[in-house]
Amino acid sequence: MDATYWNQVAENYTDEIFSVLEHDEENLIAARVEKFASDTGAASDLGCGIGKFLSLLSCNFRHVYAYDISEKCLEQARHNCTEFQNIDYLKVDLAKQTIKIPKVDLALCVNSIIMPSISQRLRYFSTIISHLIPGGHLILVVPSFESAIYSKIRLIEWNQRNGIGNGAAVMAVWNENNKQKASHLQQGIVNIDHVPTKHYLKEELFVLLKDLGLDIHEVLKIEYDWRTEFSDPPHWLKEPFPWDWLVTARKRVDR
Repeated sequence: MDATYWNQVAENYTDEIFSVLEHDEENLIAARVEKFASDTGAASDLGCGIGKFLSLLSCNFRHVYAYDISEKCLEQARHNCTEFQNIDYLKVDLAKQTIKIPKVDLALCVNSIIMPSISQRLRYFSTIISHLIPGGHLILVVPSFESAIYSKIRLIEWNQRNGIGNGAAVMAVWNENNKQKASHLQQGIVNIDHVPTKHYLKEELFVLLKDLGLDIHEVLKIEYDWRTEFSDPPHWLKEPFPWDWLVTARKRVDR
């Protein structure tokens, strides 16, 4: 994880970083935070950015921990949440091996475990597990690999409808995606605005979280408008829409 990169992004965070909260039109995340709410418990936002979810957590838990690798993002989060007095802001690289942070009843992690390094991702997940109390809940949002591939297929179709031949339609998408590395694709890593970004298969999430000691409650789609994928999408481009995966899971209680 690169603190320098995120400090730079912080200056134009709203314009550069996709807001899951604002595009979650069915309020799926909010409903699950409220379901697990506790006026005596603690929650955390792992990779909080500029704090878009902090007010939601603050209103539903006694105490909230806001973690991010970027001090600039945390500064904005503090500014955006000045009315909430039950939030601690902590600059931490959650992908490091030796991280000790307070245990919580609920961990919220929205599109934070997206780095291309498999070692960093596994350390991040391990931190989450150690961070949760036994019986604690995880609300996880991650980019969908199925959705990423599906979007490319619809883009090929768009090219074909514009009169481009089949082979050329495929190559146009391949070239636009910077000739995606095969070594990345086999890990579910897709370039988003030239940035290699980890995406997850539904089945991959089941295996990964089960092996980490979590019992999955549900895996749902947070669907988005096609305008989140393409500029000025054509009128015929309708559902199924692109999506992220939303997972809720519970840490097993040792017997």
